[in-house]
Amino acid sequence: MDKKSGFISELKKTAEDLSKILKDNFMGFYVIGSFVMGDWDPKKSDIDFIVITRRPLNEEESMEIGKMHQALSRSDLGEKLDGAYAYLEQLQQKRFEERTGSVEDHEFKADCPCHLSADNILCLLQYGKRIRGVPIEELSLSVSDEELSQAAYGMLLEDIAEIDKREDFQTLCDNLVDILRCIYTLETGRLPTKPSAIEHCRNLVGKDLYEDIKAFREGKIDEFKIDKSRLKIIAAYGISKKKNDRTAFLSIR
Repeated sequence: MDKKSGFISELKKTAEDLSKILKDNFMGFYVIGSFVMGDWDPKKSDIDFIVITRRPLNEEESMEIGKMHQALSRSDLGEKLDGAYAYLEQLQQKRFEERTGSVEDHEFKADCPCHLSADNILCLLQYGKRIRGVPIEELSLSVSDEELSQAAYGMLLEDIAEIDKREDFQTLCDNLVDILRCIYTLETGRLPTKPSAIEHCRNLVGKDLYEDIKAFREGKIDEFKIDKSRLKIIAAYGISKKKNDRTAFLSIR
């Protein structure tokens, strides 16, 4: 059994445990992100998930879920789980300002700022895998083009804010790829895998940087130089796509 198949078996067991904890409040356990989009790396990638409930978690449910994730944190699966608990009406109405249950750094936190956005819902609709619960098509979820564009724009602003705060190569590299994924979405109205975003933006990043990114992802080099000023210019181009003008492109430079 390969690593991914092993994780799927463990995810099924985790979803079963959750359904027992939540009882009639459980609607479904779904996997999104790279695990289902085709570019998941067992050495580096998280397993992104959404648990959907019928109503917000109560104190007792949150306590039991916290215990479950604490036990899971000692396993290979627990070290990779990264996701959110949200109730169906919240997702249907996209009330992302509401606080939710969240799993970050292997720990469940009952009352966190919601990290979900319209792109997560679209990923669930287009690529999501149901581990247990209601079929995705029966959840009555939808995402408009404007909602997706606004979500990508918001993530791009967050990426820009992080550029000057980061120094280590891996974080800057992840930041660069996230920026390219946002640009892909703003230009196409679709969600990309990391390779498709890099390919789409090859002319934007330039030949040298494109070849460095490809070589790194193929394991041919350990790292490469990432110029922060160039990263900001690439990000500003994405901002200009949302605003449909060049003012942001100049201001971030």
